[in-house]
Amino acid sequence: MRKYIPNTITALNLVCGVLSIFFIIRGEVIWASYIVFIAAIFDFLDGFAARLLNAYSDLGKELDSLADLISFGLAPSFIVIHEIADAMGLTLQFSLQGIKPFHLLLLFLPILLVVATAFRLARFNNDPAQEEKFLGLPSPASGLFFASLPLVRNYLEEYSSISFLNNPAFIVALVLIFSYLLVSNVPMFSLKIKNIRDKKNIPSYIIGIISLLLLFLFSLKAVFAIVILYIFMSLILVLFPQNTEKER
Repeated sequence: MRKYIPNTITALNLVCGVLSIFFIIRGEVIWASYIVFIAAIFDFLDGFAARLLNAYSDLGKELDSLADLISFGLAPSFIVIHEIADAMGLTLQFSLQGIKPFHLLLLFLPILLVVATAFRLARFNNDPAQEEKFLGLPSPASGLFFASLPLVRNYLEEYSSISFLNNPAFIVALVLIFSYLLVSNVPMFSLKIKNIRDKKNIPSYIIGIISLLLLFLFSLKAVFAIVILYIFMSLILVLFPQNTEKER
């Protein structure tokens, strides 16, 4: 019976991804974003339950990837399309007539996120070397980054004169960068901690402490900055590997 518990939690992750898309279609982008965050909680819990119950299975591994593709690939791409359309003064029910080809390209480029996420998950399932560290950006990090986009846009519009997220081209540039990171071979450190005394976990501790502080100050809007911080810390560890070796 216990082997079904992780898969049930994974199924809830999948349900959240579908619900997020449903709310996007209805134009309720904030709710769609929150549901992606709930999906991330289920994504964490299914792995935790599998380790706790020692209930690993090939079925669970494949189901987890399929759920992640929907929750952190497809749903966030819908969110990004909504945000680009909104920045252009359109709705998701826009007519293709009268829209410039360049604007159509901007609207549909977020589909790359789905493709890149699919490749990322397929490669992860077939690469045992990624148990210790990731090659390429993990799909939940990408999904949560773009799920936080509407929250950050609303915050900036209300409390700041900064408006870079109202530029469709800038949003698309983020899509291109993250799509590349998803399929790249750039090493990204894993946040999983197996031995709390191991010095190689120091980057995880640092980002964990900063993340808690940012979440306390800015709630879920902070995820936007946290993911960027995670990427930069990973790149620093790539550029200066000797520092990591000394800490070990």
